[in-house]
Amino acid sequence: MLIIFRKCIRQVLSMADRAYMAFIVEGEVREPQIIDNISKVFFSHGNFKVITLPAGENIYMLWKKLKADDFDTDIIEVLRENNDDINKQLNGLSRDNFSEIYLFFDYDTHQTNLGKEDDANVVKQMLECFDNETENGKLYISYPMVEALRDYTPSVCGDGKVCFVAATDMKEYKSLSAFRSVNPHFREYGYENWKDIIDVFAMRVSCLFDFADTLEYEKYTELVNPGVIYLLEEKKTWAEDVFVLSAFPEFLVDYFGVKLWRACVRHKNNKRESCFYAINEGEYFFNS
Repeated sequence: MLIIFRKCIRQVLSMADRAYMAFIVEGEVREPQIIDNISKVFFSHGNFKVITLPAGENIYMLWKKLKADDFDTDIIEVLRENNDDINKQLNGLSRDNFSEIYLFFDYDTHQTNLGKEDDANVVKQMLECFDNETENGKLYISYPMVEALRDYTPSVCGDGKVCFVAATDMKEYKSLSAFRSVNPHFREYGYENWKDIIDVFAMRVSCLFDFADTLEYEKYTELVNPGVIYLLEEKKTWAEDVFVLSAFPEFLVDYFGVKLWRACVRHKNNKRESCFYAINEGEYFFNS
C-alpha cells in the first residue's frame, strides 16, 4: 500500500513545474562532471532539476547499509544519514520529491569488504533490487570503471586488445583510457561526442552479446539490460579480464529510446569476426 501511495505521489510530482531526478554516484569528481555534462546536453529543457549525490563509498557498502535495515529505509534517507554533504544537498527534500533515481557505480573484480556472510551473487541481487527508477532506483555499472566512457575511437568498436582490461592493470586504466581517448575531458562533450559514444556502445554491446551485426533497437530492448550485461561480463571475465563498456550511453539509450538510437547508431557491423577471441588456458587471443 505504501509503495502504491508513493508511486501516486511521484506521478503528481512529475507533472509539477519542478520535480527532481537523483543521480547517485561513487566518485566526487569525474562522475559529477559527467552527470553535469549529460544534464546540459540532454536535459536542459526538462521540467525537473538534476541532483548528483556522490555516495563517497562503493556500491557494496551502500548495499550493506540498506540490507541491514531490511530495505525499510529508502536509499535517499540512507545517504542522508551517512553523508553530511549529501544531508546538506537534500535539505528540505525527501524521497517523494524525486520522480526518478539512478545509480552509477564501477565494477570491482576484487571486492573484499562485503564480509563472509554476504552472498557471492550480491551484485546480481543489487541489480534485481535496483531495477526501477521510480521505486528503489535503477542501477547501471561501468566496466571496469567510469573512465570507460572516454575509452573509445569514433566509428570504431575496437581492435580486440582495447576491448578488454586486465584486473591487474586497473590502477593503470585511468591513465591508459586518457592516453587513447580522442577527448579525455568529460566537461567538453557535446552532442556530437555523445553520438559517437552511443554509436561505439551499440557496436560493443552487440559484440558482448555475440552478434557480428549491430543490434537493431527493437532487439536491443528485448535482450539488453544491466542485469544481463552483468551476467555476460561475469561469463566473459576470462583470466580476470573485463570487457570495456560504459554505463552512461546505456542509460541515455534506455531513457530516450529509439529516436536517440537512430540518430546515433550509424554502423551496422562490429569487428567481432576479425577480432575473434577464444578461451585457452584462461587467456584470450585475437586473430586478424
